[in-house]
Amino acid sequence: MKERLTGIGLAVGAALTLEMLWTDAAQAFSLGSSVVAINSIKTVNTQGQTKEIIFETSLPITVGSGTELVQFGGIWDIDFTGSSVSFAINSRFSSVVSGDDVYRLEALNFGGPGQRSVKGFNLVYLGNPVFEKDKGPVLKLTGGNILEVLFPLGFAQDLNLIPRENLSFRIDLAIEPPTSVPTPALLPGLVGMGLAVLRKQRRAERDTD
Repeated sequence: MKERLTGIGLAVGAALTLEMLWTDAAQAFSLGSSVVAINSIKTVNTQGQTKEIIFETSLPITVGSGTELVQFGGIWDIDFTGSSVSFAINSRFSSVVSGDDVYRLEALNFGGPGQRSVKGFNLVYLGNPVFEKDKGPVLKLTGGNILEVLFPLGFAQDLNLIPRENLSFRIDLAIEPPTSVPTPALLPGLVGMGLAVLRKQRRAERDTD
C-alpha cells in the first residue's frame, strides 16, 4: 500500500511541476491588476493602545501605464508602473504630527489559489533621501497581496522645505507565479499516470524475483 501511494504521489508531483513551469509570470503586482489604496494614521494613547484612523481610501483601479494616485493622503504621488510602486512627495501639509502615516496597497486579484502573489520587495531611493535619522519608510508584506508602507511620526520636520526629487523612492516587487491547483479535467490524467507508474513497479518486482 505504501508503494502504491508513493507511485501515485510521484505522478501527481510531476504533473504539478510541469504545470508550474508552463505558468506565465510576466505580469506583475500593479500592471493589469485591480488595486485599492488606503491611507490611515496610527496613534497611541496614554494607555499604550493603538488606534488607526482611516484618512483616505481609493476606489479599485485597474492599473496600466501612467496610472497614479496624485497627492494621495495629502502627501504623496503614488505611481504604479510595471512591477514597482513609486512614492514622490507632493504635500498639502507641512508635517504629520498626530501619528504614524500608513499607506496600505492591496491587489484584489493576487494572493489567492491559482493567482500570483508578491513574495518580496526591494526599496530603491531615487533622490537624496532627507528622512530624519532612523525614520525612513517601513515596509511590510501580508498574504502575498498587501503591501504596507509606514512613515514613522516625525519622518521629516518640514515637508514644504523638501524638494520633490529629494524625497522619492521606488519599491520593486518580486512576483511568484500562481500555485497550480488540479482541476477535474486534469485528475483522470493524473490517475492514469499513477497507475502506469504502479504497473511499471510491479513488472520490475516480478523481473527481480
